[in-house]
Amino acid sequence: MFIGIDIGGTHTRIATGGRGKIKKRADFPTKEFQTSIQEIKEAAENLSQGETIKRIGVAVPGPLDMRTGKLLGSPHLVGWNNIEIADIFANLLKTEAVVGHDASVAALGEFRFGAGRGKNPMLYITVSTGIGIGLIVGGKIFKGIYNPEAGHQILGKSGTKCTCGQEADLETYASGTGIKAASDKEPVDVEGTQVWAEAMEWLGIGVANMILHYAPEIVIIGGGMTKHKDLFFPPLEASLKKHLHQIPPVSIVPSGLGQDSGIIGAITLAEEGY
Repeated sequence: MFIGIDIGGTHTRIATGGRGKIKKRADFPTKEFQTSIQEIKEAAENLSQGETIKRIGVAVPGPLDMRTGKLLGSPHLVGWNNIEIADIFANLLKTEAVVGHDASVAALGEFRFGAGRGKNPMLYITVSTGIGIGLIVGGKIFKGIYNPEAGHQILGKSGTKCTCGQEADLETYASGTGIKAASDKEPVDVEGTQVWAEAMEWLGIGVANMILHYAPEIVIIGGGMTKHKDLFFPPLEASLKKHLHQIPPVSIVPSGLGQDSGIIGAITLAEEGY
C-alpha cells in the first residue's frame, strides 16, 4: 500500500491509492506541528486498516532543503520550522518516507495523470493561500538546492511586506493571503471586483516572468482561487497578453486533476520512490 500526504497551509489531505487513482481519503484542517502529525498518524492508521504501508509520499510547502528534506520554515505553517520531514514521518508510520515540495509534487501528479502529460518542460502553478510553482523537466521534478519559490519573486523595490518578510513579492499582491490583507475579505468574496482585477493583473505579470525564466511548453494553474474558472482565467490571460512580448504565447490551462493534483502527486511520489 502507498499513502500520499499533502500538507497545505489550510488543509491536510491524506489518501491511499495508486496509478493516478484515490482509493480512500481523509481531509482535515492543518494545525500546529505536534497536533497535525498526531492527526496524520491516526488518519493513516485508519485508512490502512492494518495493511502494510510500503512507502509514503509527503508534500509540504517550502522552502525545503532538497538535499536533506528539511523544511526550513513555511510562513503558512505553525511550528514546522527546521523539521526533518522524511525522518519524522518515517518514524511516525514505521515505513519509508519520501518528501517533496507541495507544488512540485502537484506538478508530478499533473504530468503523470493530468493536463501535463507529454509536455516538456511543464510548469505548474498553484494559486491559493500562497502561490507555489513546480517544474517538470524531462519527466522529472526539477530540484535545485531548494525548491523553486517563484511565488516570492520580487515585483518592486519596496511595498507591502509578505508573511515571509519580503516586500513587494507576488504573493503579497495576488495570493489569497495577499487579497485578504489588502481587502479584509476572502478571495471568493471579491471575485469580479476591482480588487480581484488588480490581483489578476499582478498574477499575469508574475506568470509572464515565470514563462520568460523557465520557457515551458505549457502552464497549468490550479489551487483554490481557480475554482471559478470563468472569473479567474480571462483576466489572467488579458494580463499575460499585455505583459508578455519577448516570446510567443504559451498554453495556459486549468489543472486536469482539480483539487486532487497534490494528493495524487503525493501518492505518485510514494510509488516512484523519488
